[in-house]
Amino acid sequence: MLFSMRQSRIKAVKGEDALYHAIDRIVGGDFLMGPVEKEVFLKIMWRVARFLGLKIYDYCVMDTHAHKLIFCPGKVELTDEQFLERLREYKGERHPEVRTFANSMKSGGTKHEELRTKYRRRLGNISEFEKSHKQMFTTWYNRRHKRRGTLWMERFSSVLVENVKAAREAVAVYLDLNPVRAEIVSDPKDYRFCAYAAALGGDQRCREGLMAVMEKQEWEKAAAAYRLELMQVGQIRRQGKRGCISQDLFLQTRNDKGVLPAATLFRLRIRYFTEGLVLGTEAFVQKAFDRHRSHF
Repeated sequence: MLFSMRQSRIKAVKGEDALYHAIDRIVGGDFLMGPVEKEVFLKIMWRVARFLGLKIYDYCVMDTHAHKLIFCPGKVELTDEQFLERLREYKGERHPEVRTFANSMKSGGTKHEELRTKYRRRLGNISEFEKSHKQMFTTWYNRRHKRRGTLWMERFSSVLVENVKAAREAVAVYLDLNPVRAEIVSDPKDYRFCAYAAALGGDQRCREGLMAVMEKQEWEKAAAAYRLELMQVGQIRRQGKRGCISQDLFLQTRNDKGVLPAATLFRLRIRYFTEGLVLGTEAFVQKAFDRHRSHF
């Protein structure tokens, strides 16, 4: 059962674990998210989620909007040292907030407790995640495209999802079938900007998310079961949507018990080798970026 109420956002009781389906819509429904924008959107998403202690179970970034299935723990327990390390990853070693928190750890007292309380309120918070993610992406996008003003139609909309397999699976399948329904691809594995395709390509974060969705301890079993569900649901044409999973693909998947051929998996894993511009360590890529900035 789905309960909808436009005038306020439904959130879990404070201190309890929660699962949300969050939707971000571009203002005016404009097609502003190209491949580069989607890559940066995802990079920022993972960065903010890591800092706040959230887990991204699934996502799908389209040209006009983005979906995310987000697990928010009721409590994020970190020592001061662990939080400082996470703050360094998030803000950078030289950021004033990093120095302020590090100094407060040394001096202790009321100032340090105030800072700890301030940050503790942000950890695991869906609203803080959406606010930070969208603000950081907007700043990058406006600077890159020399524009001003809001990028998003609204703050964000979200659905509180019961954290059981049937509900998680239903939302995840809906997310990953978006590019099929829009007739962008005929198989969600071929849409680079969804968690399912990223998981098949080897992204461990996405694999862990879909394993949690399917309640499976082994990736191969989770992948096969999830693919069968994708094909089963995807073959049913939805009212108002153009695309669906073909009958041939559904039957082939069922015959193969959801297991993709090794050659297909290999192709998905090397996809980034051919679709990118630079491949290597972070330092190598950054050096290439600085040297050839006009190409990016």
